[in-house]
Amino acid sequence: MRLLIYIEPTLYLMPLCSEILARSSVKTCIVFVEENLSQPWNIDLKNNPDIKVLTGSQGVKLKDLLTVITRNDIELAHFAGWSHPLIFAAWLFCWIRGIPFTVESDTPFRTEVPGWNAFAKRLLYPILFRLPSMFMPGGSRQAAYFRNYGVTDDKIRIAQMTVDVVAIMTYRQGINDERRHLIRQEFGLLPGAVVFLYVGRLITHKGIRILLEAFEILQSCAVTKCALVMVGDGELIDDVKALMSHIPSLFVTGRLEGTALLDAYAAADVFVLPSYWEPWGLVLNEAMASGLPVIVTDAVGSSDDLVEKGENGLIVPVGQSEALADAMYYLVQNNNARKNMGSASIKKIMPWTLANEADLMVKYWHEVMQ
Repeated sequence: MRLLIYIEPTLYLMPLCSEILARSSVKTCIVFVEENLSQPWNIDLKNNPDIKVLTGSQGVKLKDLLTVITRNDIELAHFAGWSHPLIFAAWLFCWIRGIPFTVESDTPFRTEVPGWNAFAKRLLYPILFRLPSMFMPGGSRQAAYFRNYGVTDDKIRIAQMTVDVVAIMTYRQGINDERRHLIRQEFGLLPGAVVFLYVGRLITHKGIRILLEAFEILQSCAVTKCALVMVGDGELIDDVKALMSHIPSLFVTGRLEGTALLDAYAAADVFVLPSYWEPWGLVLNEAMASGLPVIVTDAVGSSDDLVEKGENGLIVPVGQSEALADAMYYLVQNNNARKNMGSASIKKIMPWTLANEADLMVKYWHEVMQ
């Protein structure tokens, strides 16, 4: 049996799990060690016999997890990272029992700030990273993270982290100009406005304040009407909503899911991800599948793989509202650039399907077993 251990079931992860289960010739069991940890996903898994969610105290969960590993004929285990203590414990347990295991990660390489934490990683990670049989980073910057700690290329296989881009592209293709006009009306957007879209949690490290500063700068110099739609919830939502009274054309929707979220992408002209720190940023995959040009900071972990500067988007220095405003102004003033970059986004994201990610992972597991 093949055992996959993840932290929590999310809207992004479950379609990938379905693709993996559909492609596995080996019996596969998926275990989640938490439920609704990062936010209330509220995904019902009761009717899926191949998926188990651990419940109870951390001690009970650990016992149940080790029991799953012990009582089953596990030929290979796969883990989502190593940051969760239960997952790390299972790492060590598999290693002790001689079970080969692989690890996926969205952690990107970045220069560590000197300190005890960086020193500890530099000391321990090269030893720790000898244990897995293979690493499956989401993309190039994530692969560089492992190389930084001494993992050789023969143990690294890029998995192309993604979302269901096929479903998103299909939905977007079904929205004609008339339907898009109605969607924009429902959001309260003025006809002809260039609409910037942010999707994500409204928290500090996502660069929310930088985005608002940039949008105010943009409004002071742009001739064309523009709007900013912010989709999400979080600790800053009340602060952001309070700004709506004196920042014209700022719209805050709260959290959206399903077709409501896809409609937000359809209503937009440009997607913006201004994060101070973003391990990957799956919303970027979504935006590109929706045919949007993108503006991201150089701290977005997927930018090396998904954003070609000047082709399908723009990359700006992290934490600089003026630079972000300049990029936004450029796309406000250049209709052709927006159109061409949007088309390039679709072309760029087309190979990044869930089916392809699942195929790669299954292929890599076969490599390990061989």
